[in-house]
Amino acid sequence: MNMKWFKSIILFLSFSIIHMLPAQDSDMESLLFSMTIKDLNALSSEALDSITEKGDWLLIDGSLAALTRLSGQDEEYLLDAQLIQGEWKGLEEVLKYSCHLIFQGDEWADVVPDKTPRKPIEGQILLNNRVLVLATLLGYEIDNRDPVPYLLVHKIRPLP
Repeated sequence: MNMKWFKSIILFLSFSIIHMLPAQDSDMESLLFSMTIKDLNALSSEALDSITEKGDWLLIDGSLAALTRLSGQDEEYLLDAQLIQGEWKGLEEVLKYSCHLIFQGDEWADVVPDKTPRKPIEGQILLNNRVLVLATLLGYEIDNRDPVPYLLVHKIRPLP
């Protein structure tokens, strides 16, 4: 059995166990576990507004494609990161789905730096890393008639 197959099985079992556990924290009862970026991009404005108002939690994976620091050097750390997923349509076209991750607070500065450091610290999440994110929906903007969600990050971890 090759290592990639083994990792896939472990990841699947981990998610299966998490999904079967009862929510200990009342906030986790509203975890939208099966939602993807593609699903978020396809939702209506009303559905996105409902998720925002209810404060539902989202568990989303993808790759960090862009990092933009929104705060000044002397202000509280505020970072906008584009998270993307894609899928092949036939043999010649790739469909791209995206959302924005908002990292707010100085505790994120060393975890997700806005620039790739010369000597990265183990555990840092950098541009092009695949990640798993626990977030809530802040809102969205309409881009070419499609919603682009903005998620406030609460937890993040790199994926192999």
